[in-house]
Amino acid sequence: MAASHSPSRPAPQLQPELPPDVPPFPSSDAGIDADDLDSVYGQLVKGVGHEFVTDANVDELARRAEQDGHPILATELREWKASC
Repeated sequence: MAASHSPSRPAPQLQPELPPDVPPFPSSDAGIDADDLDSVYGQLVKGVGHEFVTDANVDELARRAEQDGHPILATELREWKASC
């Protein structure tokens, strides 16, 4: 007899098991001002906030990353802008 699945029971959410000395995954700060270039850039430097990059701010963010010595971030921003 085949096992039956209950449609009313939600599937468990899988969470990664990290060693205790590993910091949590970064996430965007709550309440960031998407119109404030400094706020957006600060998030990008932390490795988050990519959802705040727009056609209007991508060039300035890429220039700033290059000037501040973040060549990988600058390249990622230029690639974001490139049409594929």
